[in-house]
Amino acid sequence: MHTVPGWGGSLRVSAVEAGGLPLEQLANVEARARAGGESFQFAARSLPRSLKKQYQARAVPAWQRAAPLFFAGERLLFVPGLGTDARCLAAPGAPQRMLAWEPGPGG
Repeated sequence: MHTVPGWGGSLRVSAVEAGGLPLEQLANVEARARAGGESFQFAARSLPRSLKKQYQARAVPAWQRAAPLFFAGERLLFVPGLGTDARCLAAPGAPQRMLAWEPGPGG
């Protein structure tokens, strides 16, 4: 569990067999506020859509929309309430980690 200062929560990082991020993408993860214009791809065979539309389509509550977005450089990796961007998923069989946002004390 990694406390994310200033955000009122923590980022849990767990080893998984599939559906996670490759380890090399996690070396310099940065928490950022929404800036507008971000896109998110929910599944491998879906189209990237604006983050706003993804939140609306999945009825993500407002409190989750206020959580930080997690980036590696300019690449959006993980969005609380939506999950891992499908464009960033690790290859099958590669070492990988799943991220999860946990609101609470510590921010």
